[in-house]
Amino acid sequence: MLPTVSEMLDLTNMQVLKISRNHKIFDHPDRLGMLLKVRRDTPKKKFFRRPAEIRFGNLRQWNREAAEYLSAMNRGCVEIKRLAGFFGFAMTTEGPALVVEKLTGPDGRLAPTAHSILKGLKPDAPQRRELQRELHELLSDLEKAKIIFGDFSLENIVRADERGGRLVVVDGIGERTLFPITRFNFTAFRASFSRRRKLIDRNFELLNTEDGKITRYRSKLRASDAK
Repeated sequence: MLPTVSEMLDLTNMQVLKISRNHKIFDHPDRLGMLLKVRRDTPKKKFFRRPAEIRFGNLRQWNREAAEYLSAMNRGCVEIKRLAGFFGFAMTTEGPALVVEKLTGPDGRLAPTAHSILKGLKPDAPQRRELQRELHELLSDLEKAKIIFGDFSLENIVRADERGGRLVVVDGIGERTLFPITRFNFTAFRASFSRRRKLIDRNFELLNTEDGKITRYRSKLRASDAK
């Protein structure tokens, strides 16, 4: 059985596998093939805070992601394989942790992000167009499964050996807005994916014209970018 949230996992002597913008990532000390993601940021002080911020603090992202994963499980969609497995929460000496599936690359280390893969390709490399195609395929699968990908970023997508080398979302699912219209309005949901496809194509075109510079993928598209 997995430890309950009341059992403290000692990460004192555990190596930090990766430090991202929001998380420190560790191997699970008791479970092979699982990771612990611990928040490393602190909530910003704001005059106005959303209800989710008041209730969950800087853990509200986990609440969104858990809800989206459970929603996909409830629908029984096979496309859930496009998401890293979710195994609950745990208390650690580093603070609360999200327990997720460990996805790896050919070298056995953490799976490379789509951002790092793209960064390592020359502007004229044929693998770049293949990656672009794979990203479109990933979005099509998520759209088919009605999975909301609120924080669309190449840093939240990896190529995982556990999925036969296919792209997998490891972070950022769920609706981020105060009024989650994409949950209830299918037109808004489809429009959000249309914007993301335009972002993919626009950013790959920029690699041809800006000496391989990578523009960070954003979840919102400016009006000038959509033209």
